[in-house]
Amino acid sequence: MEILYVLAAVLVLLLIMGISINNGIIRRKNMVVRAWADVITYERQKNETLPALEKQAAEYKDHEQSLLTDIASLRSALKRASRGTVNTDDLAAIEASTTKMMAGFNVAVEAYPDLKMSDITMSLMREISELQDNIAAAISIFNGNIERFNSGIQTFPNSLVNGMGAGETVYKPFENAEAASSLGFSPQQV
Repeated sequence: MEILYVLAAVLVLLLIMGISINNGIIRRKNMVVRAWADVITYERQKNETLPALEKQAAEYKDHEQSLLTDIASLRSALKRASRGTVNTDDLAAIEASTTKMMAGFNVAVEAYPDLKMSDITMSLMREISELQDNIAAAISIFNGNIERFNSGIQTFPNSLVNGMGAGETVYKPFENAEAASSLGFSPQQV
C-alpha cells in the first residue's frame, strides 16, 4: 500500500513539473511575441513620422527624387510588417531601407543648406534618430527573449515536455549582417 502512495506522489510530482515546464515555455513564447510587437510598434511610429519628412523632401524633389523613392520603399516595408507574425527577414529589410533613407536625407541636407536650417527638418531627423534608438533597444530585448525561449525548449527536461506537448520550434533572432561584417569578428567555438 505504501508503494502505491509513493508511486502516486511521484506521478503527481512529475505531472506538476510537466505543467510548470509547459507553462514556462508558453510564458517565454509570449515574451517573444510581446517583444516583437514592441519592435513593430516603434517601426510604425517611424512610419507616422515619414510623411512629414517626405513633405520636407518634396520641396526639393526635382533634385532628390531618389530620396522620395527611398521613403516610399521604407513605408511599404513598414506596412508589410505584422505584429502577430515574427519575421526577422522583414525587419532586416526595414532596417536596411531606414539606413538607405537616412543616408540619402543626410546627403540632401548637406546639398541644401536651407533644408538643413529648417527647424522642422531637424526636429524630424531627431525624432527618427530617437525612434531608431528605441528600435535598437526593442530589438535587443526581442533577441534576449528569443534566446531565453530557445534555451527553454532545447534544454532537458524542457525539450521532453515540449516534444510531448507544446511542440514549439526555435525562433530566429534578428541579425544585422551588415553591422556584423563591419566588425570583422565573429564568435568561434573552440
